[in-house]
Amino acid sequence: MSTPVLDALARTAARRFQSFAEAATSVLDLVHAAAPGERVALAQFDWDEGSCRIIDARGDDGSLRGVIVPLAGSILDPQALDSLGFGRAGAAPLDASDGSTVGMLLATGAGPHVALLPVAARLLSYEWESISTRAELRRLSEIARDRERTDPVTGLANRRSLMEAIGREWELGRRGTVLSYLVVCRIAGREALRERAGEAAADLLLKDVAEVFGGGVRRTDHLGRVDDDLLAAVLVGCAVEPGAHAFVARCERALAGVTAGRPAPIELAYGFQALADTASGEDALALAEQAAREAEPRPAVAVETGEAA
Repeated sequence: MSTPVLDALARTAARRFQSFAEAATSVLDLVHAAAPGERVALAQFDWDEGSCRIIDARGDDGSLRGVIVPLAGSILDPQALDSLGFGRAGAAPLDASDGSTVGMLLATGAGPHVALLPVAARLLSYEWESISTRAELRRLSEIARDRERTDPVTGLANRRSLMEAIGREWELGRRGTVLSYLVVCRIAGREALRERAGEAAADLLLKDVAEVFGGGVRRTDHLGRVDDDLLAAVLVGCAVEPGAHAFVARCERALAGVTAGRPAPIELAYGFQALADTASGEDALALAEQAAREAEPRPAVAVETGEAA
């Protein structure tokens, strides 16, 4: 790779960007400058919709921007990429530290510019997380002002706070306005781990699951801790159980990546309940909790699914 390209890469990595859009513009310009005759594109994943949208591109006539590429499980659909001319493209994912993939950097051709993709994607991942971290800090600041509604270990809503959200969503479901599904996740072996390795190890187990599931819910959803070893999520607008299972599969895929290399896998069990099918929000939570308690726990694994919640 030429020295000018390396120099440009070093300058780009050293910059402080004011926004993700500014970082994306610089990275796409850099990769395209290394291979002017090729096309370069940045796509953003939308796991809820089961698709990926090209948000910016270089080397085309402008027609790529905004194009939706469907997902095939956890990858971009190969036939769709072929139709866009990226069938033999180099690609590098934008992987966040919580195990989720937020986007993909694509480039046609097989020249030395392809070697830039992993580094460029890592730079964009950092910028994405920097923005997300600032937003999360603002959220945590708001939580700190209302400690009575927050679980001190995970930073999620506590049972009282989540129960209020469940009640609101149950009422909307009863009216037929918005249907929602409740998922309760039981973290198996937490008490045994506490006795064997101490409270800090048991809390780390809980925090790992809470962080990943927190990254899996949408802004319209609700997530909280409802017992020592139970987390609960209200999937707003999810009307059928397969959508709830798809949410769980996405979270397990991310969790398997975050905890890879651990001496023992995290084992989880689930309870599912449609809010509209119960007499109250309290009944819905009780039924989902009971189902999670009775379900056989299994290791979180990286499974493939094409469905979305």
